[in-house]
Amino acid sequence: MISSYAQNNYAEVFYSIVTGFKPVVCVELGILHGYSTLAIARGLEKNKQGHLDAYDLFDSYLYNHGDKEEVRQGLLEAGLESYVTLNKDDAFCVHNNYQDNSVHFLHVDLSNTGEIVRKIMQTWDSKMIAGSLILFEGGTEERDKVEWVSKYNKEPIKPELEKNPIIAERYIFGTYFKFPGLTVLLKKR
Repeated sequence: MISSYAQNNYAEVFYSIVTGFKPVVCVELGILHGYSTLAIARGLEKNKQGHLDAYDLFDSYLYNHGDKEEVRQGLLEAGLESYVTLNKDDAFCVHNNYQDNSVHFLHVDLSNTGEIVRKIMQTWDSKMIAGSLILFEGGTEERDKVEWVSKYNKEPIKPELEKNPIIAERYIFGTYFKFPGLTVLLKKR
């Protein structure tokens, strides 16, 4: 399965986080081909609890995108379809589907930039319960230097993580450094 996460086996990281923290209400923004979706679903299956609402624009996204039917088929073949609802929707609107203090786990993989991190923190912080996790693809200097970030003059992620006032006040975080990087924020209790 094609994913920048695959080259360094991030499926194990997602699975370990989900089985360790045992989230119930889980949300994923950006699915592509379903690599992380499957890993999160496997963790939920192991926990015997929880559900993932996964959102993507699929063919409405102008750049690299996956196919909803292929992702659905992968979930069916793995026997994980009952743990995931696939949704075609705009990631910057779906926060309205959730009540404040209701989400345990949020994974954000949206061609992430510093601007996206800022928008997600502004719209999702109130939705996250104390002790919840927000995971962002990226957060390393290497990821901030990928070709499209400079080509399109996009804001890097790492500086935003380090200076964002919501993160500074309410979260602790760390970053897995193997490419593409994965930054995990834990909301303080």
